[in-house]
Amino acid sequence: MSGTVTWEFSIQGKPNGRTLLFIHGWPDDPSLWDSQVAALAPDFRCVSVTLPNFGPTAVKPGGFDFPELVEQLANTIARASPDGPVGLVTHDWGAYIGYMLEKERPDLVDRMASLDIGGHLKPEGLKSSMMIMGYQWALIGGWLVGGILPPLGNLMSRGVGKVVRVPSRQRGNILSRYSYPYFYLWRNMLLPWRKSKLLGRYTPRCPILYLWGNRKPLMFHSDRWLKIVEDSGGKAIGIDGAGHWLMETHAPEVTKHISDWFGGEAD
Repeated sequence: MSGTVTWEFSIQGKPNGRTLLFIHGWPDDPSLWDSQVAALAPDFRCVSVTLPNFGPTAVKPGGFDFPELVEQLANTIARASPDGPVGLVTHDWGAYIGYMLEKERPDLVDRMASLDIGGHLKPEGLKSSMMIMGYQWALIGGWLVGGILPPLGNLMSRGVGKVVRVPSRQRGNILSRYSYPYFYLWRNMLLPWRKSKLLGRYTPRCPILYLWGNRKPLMFHSDRWLKIVEDSGGKAIGIDGAGHWLMETHAPEVTKHISDWFGGEAD
């Protein structure tokens, strides 16, 4: 059990403003959201969290499975926003964990903006499936090697980062220990008795703004997900010319969508 374990977090912005909680994914850290936090801080209370093992030191060498991460995130929200639910702003693994939180603890989330990872994924054909398996299993390999030989594991992980076009500002900082979510994802998928630890069938109970980059070799959502978003009372918007890290390459456009969604006035 995780007990009352919480994630590292920082708070910026309007003290009495609506709380937005930002969750990054692989292989990032809270600086991913710097442009959004700077623009939204005049109107919102912005809480930026660090996923376990993605900070300067490892919290637990083997990382955490998803139920533990969800429990820790719930503890973090209770500490960072004791007066009520938050709006989630998420990306990559942050989006996946955010969906799991909203499924398990809908009382903690009243609205969500998720970027580039949907709550339902159906690869388009064998090529897409093999591409997803290829980079994810390579990261798992780097994670396993890194448990014994960290420098080699880090080198392997950075090689994958180059292939999948991780932004240069982060590529040289990738550590193999960041990749534990991929290990738990595949272990839980391949072992039938562990599938309850995954998101599974998901129908959000709060409205979702889903933003994705439409200039990528792979899409991390299905047409079904876009319909689910619409049925939630939300919006699904593709950002022209954007890739996976759209909050950086298309910061003004993404920030405007997020601000409008949560009722702010950011430029």
